[in-house]
Amino acid sequence: MSRHRLAPIACAPAAPLPPVEGDWIFEGFAAPATIDSERTKFAPHCWMPFKSGIPLLYRHSRPAGEVLEVRATDKGLHMRALVRDNEAKQCTHFSVAATIHGYQLRDVDDRERFHALVTCATLDEITVTNAPANPAAIILHRYRQSASVEFWDIARRGIVCAQGIVAALRIINSAQSAPPQTVVRPVKRSLCEVPRSRPTPAKAPTRPRPKTEFRTLVDAINAMSGEVQ
Repeated sequence: MSRHRLAPIACAPAAPLPPVEGDWIFEGFAAPATIDSERTKFAPHCWMPFKSGIPLLYRHSRPAGEVLEVRATDKGLHMRALVRDNEAKQCTHFSVAATIHGYQLRDVDDRERFHALVTCATLDEITVTNAPANPAAIILHRYRQSASVEFWDIARRGIVCAQGIVAALRIINSAQSAPPQTVVRPVKRSLCEVPRSRPTPAKAPTRPRPKTEFRTLVDAINAMSGEVQ
């Protein structure tokens, strides 16, 4: 924005909601596929695979609860969270912190629509706030967590875990039922069986060397040693 001499889009903070008791479930789009006040737009499916344990914070500062579900949709990044912090339960919007890996500048010649389209990013955290970067990131559904809601959430997680176990057992069973594969190894052959490219020429007979005086002396010493023993 400083390069093109553009100011951020004005966005007034929202008034906090009345305080409530107990734990609450918040649902909505943490990063809608719209241009935010910093002239940034996250593409609907720009997200890298989500890591486990994405933190849920209050105004990017302290833990506010737990992220239950996050998924990329055609309308943006949708999420569901369990909020325990009292001040966080009075918030009206979501916001995200992300590591940007790729982006494109769009509508550069239009000062009203100029923005950076994020094409690849890693989600680092989700926050609840009353002063969001994107005013469209409104918390759409708020309801108090009850025993039935908690039960069905635990049941849903159990079903997902069971599906993973069943898939793993199927892979193990298929591996055990598959016929053993015969490994063909190269046949070892004797050097005598390997044909040679060229015939080995016959060696000429060697003549015995005549005994030297030194050799005669050595033989005599050896003979005397045998008689002494």
